[in-house]
Amino acid sequence: MKKLLLMFAAVATLFTACNNEADDNNVKHDHSADIVGTWTCFTENYAEVLIINADGTAVSYGVEDGEYWENVRGTVTTNGNDITMTFEDDDNFTGHFDIIPGMAFSLFEDSGERYIYQYCKEDLSEEIIGMWVSNNGPTDMDNEIQIRTYGKDGIVITTGVRTIGGNAEWMLNEECKYKVVGDLIFKTRSKEVDGQLKVSHSAERFVYAPKATALGDIINVFFYLPMGDSYVESTVSFLHIKQNLDLNNKNYDYSNIYVTNVKAKDAEFEFAGQTLNLANMDGRILDKMMKTLLFNVSFPSATEIVYNYHYNGVNVPMPSPIVVDGNKMTIKKSANNPAYKDIDVWTFQDQDNTQMHMYMPTYAFENFLANTIVEMMSSEGKLDLTNVEKVAEIYAAVAEAIETINVSFIFKTAK
Repeated sequence: MKKLLLMFAAVATLFTACNNEADDNNVKHDHSADIVGTWTCFTENYAEVLIINADGTAVSYGVEDGEYWENVRGTVTTNGNDITMTFEDDDNFTGHFDIIPGMAFSLFEDSGERYIYQYCKEDLSEEIIGMWVSNNGPTDMDNEIQIRTYGKDGIVITTGVRTIGGNAEWMLNEECKYKVVGDLIFKTRSKEVDGQLKVSHSAERFVYAPKATALGDIINVFFYLPMGDSYVESTVSFLHIKQNLDLNNKNYDYSNIYVTNVKAKDAEFEFAGQTLNLANMDGRILDKMMKTLLFNVSFPSATEIVYNYHYNGVNVPMPSPIVVDGNKMTIKKSANNPAYKDIDVWTFQDQDNTQMHMYMPTYAFENFLANTIVEMMSSEGKLDLTNVEKVAEIYAAVAEAIETINVSFIFKTAK
């Protein structure tokens, strides 16, 4: 974002120089051809895409203070550095402008108010289609992670963790409408509040970088994050990932874990030789255990997953059939033994199969944790899986202890 601000500063300097030169020479240049193209303006409470055609006709899309408009038609005429914009919604502008052809132009009124528009070489509505993952949130919180799926139907589906008012909030398949024009994306969210449908609009700017890393394409998303009564400029990078799972004969080693929205009782559980206190769960203990266990997953076929871990010097494989529906993977632990419970895991891969993300909401993690405790106790001879009441006590104890928790596992392709 600092680079973007420096660019704006440089553009403003160039605008001033160009304006002074025109004044000194007292020459009016014809900018009617220079102004043709797609231009985007993006500030904390105003975002607009302005498409100006060679015949002077124009169309505008934008958001101002939460109010959205689209496909508003008008005309643009220039006379030297004077400009007049007339639109069918009567939101017109008459003032002055400076332009650096193919880069940016600046609108300003006699009052001193100024808007800077950047030139947009191409519309990015096709490039954004697909699934994207971000592990770096815009705040200082460590556990921000998002998966966004942009569909051709104009719907974006988000799964992951976002921060609102300093608190992490879990989202699971949250939908909103979107429209991309140029390099701006306009979002429309509908939410029922106190029995009434509340509609809100927002905008983001993104920069598309194909094959920017060894992992694949990147989009850098710029937006304004509300902080109290003001806004903070923020950016998040998203990596392009597979929308359809490719599991057959894939092997992944555990890499990292994200734990958010933890609300649990002060209860302790024995897990892999260590004591877990769920009330203090922040991911560090689980991360240490997963690495100590050399935890990994493999897929002998597209219909089977195998957990592997080393415990007491022995490699312990735990195979289970899986059912895949889009990015939802159901691990059918009950098929191995009716004592176990099935686990729903939202699963994502990057474009080149270098990493895999697995997301478990509360009920899924409860089943995962209880399954693992039951399985370890059984392997140590401490629990008889046919003792239905004893097994049920363990599942009930885990479910009772956890009010909310969201866990995200990240795996990297095994070498």
